[in-house]
Amino acid sequence: MTPHQLPDVLQRGIAIFLFSVGVGLVTTHVLLVALAAQRSSLAQSKKVAATAVVGACLIVWLGIAMTLGDRTNFPIVREDLRLPITLVVAFGPVFLGIAALFAMKALRAVNAAMPPSWLIWLQIYRIAGFIFLYPYLYYGIVPASFAIPAALGDFLTGALAPPVALAVARRRSHAITWAIAWNLFGILDLTVAPMAAVLSHASLIGLYPLSLVGLFIGPPMGILAHVYSIRNLRASRSQAAFDGASTLVDHRGPIENALRTTYPPARLG
Repeated sequence: MTPHQLPDVLQRGIAIFLFSVGVGLVTTHVLLVALAAQRSSLAQSKKVAATAVVGACLIVWLGIAMTLGDRTNFPIVREDLRLPITLVVAFGPVFLGIAALFAMKALRAVNAAMPPSWLIWLQIYRIAGFIFLYPYLYYGIVPASFAIPAALGDFLTGALAPPVALAVARRRSHAITWAIAWNLFGILDLTVAPMAAVLSHASLIGLYPLSLVGLFIGPPMGILAHVYSIRNLRASRSQAAFDGASTLVDHRGPIENALRTTYPPARLG
């Protein structure tokens, strides 16, 4: 074993682990979309189409990330182009996914139909950020100035996912507000980690299979899930407010009820 290199058993183990996380994310996202689509009021053909499109996009994205991330098996004639290509592969789908959420009615319907705790539970995988400390920092492969904030931020986000999800599922007081704050913290963490990598000159792009974190598993999928979760929570809060206002109608006088029937509460999307 040469300096700043993982032992073979750890290298293979981390590769299997990261590949499994990537495939697991694709599978879980597609499953959640399929289940949420069935809960929505969309036509059956649109339910199937939404699930199929999401699945196809995620599979292709993961395949490209796995290919581009391996510098040995995917050489580029001009190596200076690897960074911009990496940024496009990593964050191009993120921007497209966010734009699609606000541009496509079917996707918004599926997002609104999803129970808000689902997308929070999904982020429990972020505790895997501990790998930045061991084995990568332990063996001197990445600098502490990157590994420590990246690992702690990810681990904290993943560790807080279960209590936040349970609070939302049980409709605890202010649970949605806390869940939105948790999402914002998760996005901040996924923004700080790449900045720390740049400032510390951590060469993660060619460090396979760790490069899959930057191309798919980490900031890209994490930020996308956080944005979808925030929109989902806002839709849930609006629906709860609408349902609460509708319940109050039954306890008002006939004139007030008539007025509220003529001018129903605005429903936010």
